[in-house]
Amino acid sequence: MERKVKLEIKGSVAKIVLNDAENYNPLNQEMAKELLVVLDQLRNNEDVRCLTITGSGKAFSAGGDIKTFKESIEEGKPGEVMDNLLKNLYKIALILRQYPKPVIGVVNGWAVGAGMNLALSCDLVIASNKAKFRQSFSKLALIPGFAGTILLSRQLTWQQATEMAFFGETYTAEDMVKLGLVNEVVDSERLAERANEMASKLASGPTLTYARTKKLFFDALSEPLVDHLENERQMQIKSAETQDFKIGVFAINDKKEPEFIGK
Repeated sequence: MERKVKLEIKGSVAKIVLNDAENYNPLNQEMAKELLVVLDQLRNNEDVRCLTITGSGKAFSAGGDIKTFKESIEEGKPGEVMDNLLKNLYKIALILRQYPKPVIGVVNGWAVGAGMNLALSCDLVIASNKAKFRQSFSKLALIPGFAGTILLSRQLTWQQATEMAFFGETYTAEDMVKLGLVNEVVDSERLAERANEMASKLASGPTLTYARTKKLFFDALSEPLVDHLENERQMQIKSAETQDFKIGVFAINDKKEPEFIGK
């Protein structure tokens, strides 16, 4: 049986592909388990310095698996099935925000429900001009899952977040750029090329610094200002002791491009 998650590594960039195009790459139990394995595998691979996540076929991900939901209702255990599914999905949501390497969501088509929030959990998001986004949870009488209530409420105004969550309407990639949820829109024919350009640029950068920046961003969501400023100060001291800091300083002094090593 073909794997639901494909992994391609070229140089220092890993490309993760959700690989169930026939079903629009649903985030079911099988997909979630395989994605967790791949993320864990890449975490300690020092040769990989940046990740991209994309979908196969016409969708990035259709989100929840309606077939599974229907079966769970017919079997009289929808809560139990949902609980088992969410354990892995919420692990993924947390892992991506705390991942020690840059992660780019490359949205090639439909990103619906949890599929949309998988993309928004990445550090950067680029989308095809054919991509469509939808918080479809309300259509199923569900709340915005896969960290949706955090992602929307902290990145949008209250009114924008409630409109998106309550109505479950479709947003274009251009709409998402205007809302600040997508970084860039490119022609579908250039999406893979542009994703590789962006990933390669990040992979050649000071990746240890990126990891530390992500940690501070994440911690800032819950830390008091006084504590966070001290943590930021201490992290900057540690950053000044890295090899990359030395490389950067001497490169600028010599008017050259730095060649960072992530250490």
